Amino acid sequence: MSAWSLRRYQSLLERVSCGDLKPDEVQKQFRDYLQEQAGTSTREAVELSVGLLAGLLYAEAKYREAMLDGLLTSTDAVPPPPSPSGVDLTNWFQALATYSAEQSARAMARHQQLVERVASGAVSAARVQEHTQQYLQTHAPEFLAAVMDLGLTFVGNLQRSSSTLAAGLYDRVLGPDDHGPSTPEPPVILELRGPAGSVVASTVVVENTRPDTADITCRVSEFTARAFGRRFRPAMQIDPARFTLVSGAQQDVALRLTLDPSLFAPGADYVATLQISGAGERDLIVQLIARADAAAAGATDAGAPSAGTKEEPAPSPPPAPAKTSRPRSTVPKKRKART
Repeated sequence: MSAWSLRRYQSLLERVSCGDLKPDEVQKQFRDYLQEQAGTSTREAVELSVGLLAGLLYAEAKYREAMLDGLLTSTDAVPPPPSPSGVDLTNWFQALATYSAEQSARAMARHQQLVERVASGAVSAARVQEHTQQYLQTHAPEFLAAVMDLGLTFVGNLQRSSSTLAAGLYDRVLGPDDHGPSTPEPPVILELRGPAGSVVASTVVVENTRPDTADITCRVSEFTARAFGRRFRPAMQIDPARFTLVSGAQQDVALRLTLDPSLFAPGADYVATLQISGAGERDLIVQLIARADAAAAGATDAGAPSAGTKEEPAPSPPPAPAKTSRPRSTVPKKRKART
């Protein structure tokens, strides 16, 4: 429960305790409001759930076709799934079912072509296996990242829908609130990359933008391999892990991760979350992506976030900047996070 929800709930209890609101009246308003919003809330939940399914279908079809393009003649690009915007739910379900059937038929036809080419000797079974393995090694992280992005988007939208419903519910009983729940900021991503066995570092700048002093706590989850799902807790330092910030103050939080070769296989991505919590309405969740490169003589890389906020220039020779690439430097990078 967010700080905003707790504050509104406390206000409700105070008004009930002093007699301004009667429990029966509160219950009736809650029931009436939820009945009024049932249709809208149900549609939003269904749209989000089926939208996630549609996104997964599209991602699977797109990457499957890209893999087969290396063995068969390329075909037209996979069309995106139908959009639910302005469409009746029943019609949308029908359109999505048609889309799914079309993609299944397309996949079957393409696989049949591949079987026929193998049977005719145009391509060998060994070539199919080699190409499939190479494609998966190259594109599996990209595919898994797309799936994770779909999941994070789904959770974020679900959270916003829930917050909107709760805000309307409390406004119905207590009256409008001038300080409603804030919209969650886009997720921050930190990339920790370097040679196997090295210690990589990055920095998050935490800023307290609220009028009150905040007690901040930082904690990191276990890491898990994107491809295999194995969970473990490597040697990682957070400095400082706990601190207090007055209004408007900032604090650098340094992260140092040891890319132990026994835990981090070279070339594989491992993910974890850094949770920054305090007196704010919501905890800030930072996605950590760790990758160990094959060690090279005389090279020491320290990764940095691939997206997010402003970078500070490094005193050592900087790499060529690229927003979607993985910049490397021996100097920790910084990302700003507001709490």
